[in-house]
Amino acid sequence: MIDESQLSYPRGTLVEFRLHLGRGTTTCRGLVLNTAVCVGKGARQVWVLDMDDPTPALEAQWTRKKFIVPENDIVCIIPRTVIGQETLLRDNPVCYPVRDLHGEREIPAVEVTVPLPVAQSSQSIQESKEANGQKES
Repeated sequence: MIDESQLSYPRGTLVEFRLHLGRGTTTCRGLVLNTAVCVGKGARQVWVLDMDDPTPALEAQWTRKKFIVPENDIVCIIPRTVIGQETLLRDNPVCYPVRDLHGEREIPAVEVTVPLPVAQSSQSIQESKEANGQKES
């Protein structure tokens, strides 16, 4: 597992980055969701929040979606907190994209199973008290 504290752009950081489109390069801002690899180099999975001078078509295609951005295209960290950051991070857990014959899907990086205690019935509670020598008053 990657140590997030050692990264230049850890999960939950608001960043500004360059996006290379057919009409040229545009500057965008987004929230880092995950660490990724793009063409063998470090990258980040970013939730695109906004972009400079978008056309309606570009805005619909690129904003409020997640994309892989090469680390070299990230210009700077913006020292602000995004409203809804916790929700975005909760809805996008640490995962990695997998592409196979059935399409692309995301697999969680870590799966944790937590057993929850089952509520005891009143009869079994009474039996356990009697076994411990306690009388019901």
